[in-house]
Amino acid sequence: MRVPDNRKTSREGVNAAHAFFEHHDCVFQEIAQQNDFGKDGYLDYVESGKISALCSALQIKSGTSYRTAKGDYFIPVDDHAESWRRSTVPVFGLVYDPDDALIRWVDLTGYLRAHPDQSGGSVTLPGYHILEETSLRGAFKGALKAYEFSGPGILTLNLLSPGRLQTDAVYDAWALSRSDPKYLLILRRFLMDLLPEALRRAIFLLSHVGSHPNILWTKDNRISQQAENHLLPAFRWSPEEVAHMLTAIDPQDWGYRTLGECLDVLLFEDPNIVSKLRIAVKLLLQSSNIDQATRAATLGLAHARDKRQELSRLIQEYPSLMENEWFCDVAAAVEESGEYSIYE
Repeated sequence: MRVPDNRKTSREGVNAAHAFFEHHDCVFQEIAQQNDFGKDGYLDYVESGKISALCSALQIKSGTSYRTAKGDYFIPVDDHAESWRRSTVPVFGLVYDPDDALIRWVDLTGYLRAHPDQSGGSVTLPGYHILEETSLRGAFKGALKAYEFSGPGILTLNLLSPGRLQTDAVYDAWALSRSDPKYLLILRRFLMDLLPEALRRAIFLLSHVGSHPNILWTKDNRISQQAENHLLPAFRWSPEEVAHMLTAIDPQDWGYRTLGECLDVLLFEDPNIVSKLRIAVKLLLQSSNIDQATRAATLGLAHARDKRQELSRLIQEYPSLMENEWFCDVAAAVEESGEYSIYE
């Protein structure tokens, strides 16, 4: 398969930004390219060897097509104006020019807040606005500090805002948690308010806390021990939360390295999860989510110590489960061997 030229050019910009920030002892956290919501990564500003409270999202462009005839640069706003303007963490724009191998920068959030009526068009980056060590420690840091104390309140508001802003806020909570675990704790507490797309991303990101066995761990995605100590005690789920999270996952999305496994990692931390899954089955059946109800039942079987006993109880309380052909196969396997795993 041939890789499109524009993807190669885009990667040059991301790689250049990553290399620059890592070289200057900052932490660059890339967002997967398929998650195109106007943020390509996050920057954690490091001072005295420690991650500070200064954090920004990054929109990165690369190539000479973003250079004007006058030698300036620009970043298209497209449909990101409102989400960049209201972002929990400031969004900074970077343009990498492969001709001179330099990066220009601009505070997109600050510009759009100063221009509240702009909903499209572009934002200009002066050609002299080069990102290098002096500007990183000077003007760039100064721009970041303007947002230093705006975190929790805006994050909470954005998590309650449906649509793209809510999805953005999920990633913002993840990025901000490097300096303070309370941001991921806020995200955990607001799970019931998340719509499916934001909820799926929250499940994936929260699963980095604890003992996920199938994540390719790097220094960019590892949660600190301090954060884990704050967060793991909060992974005690109500049946309503369990049912809500299950409705966000496709019934086929289970197995190794799937979103279903990410949810299973979260549920594993709750010592009373079997009884809560049993109640979640009832809630899902009442709302006619049959596929998710059978998934909740199989998760309960997977987590139960005595799987035959749990199967008997499930069938007694919810006989309609046996009307599902797939669950009948699961039940037969449990009856025969007394074992069951969602990963086989």
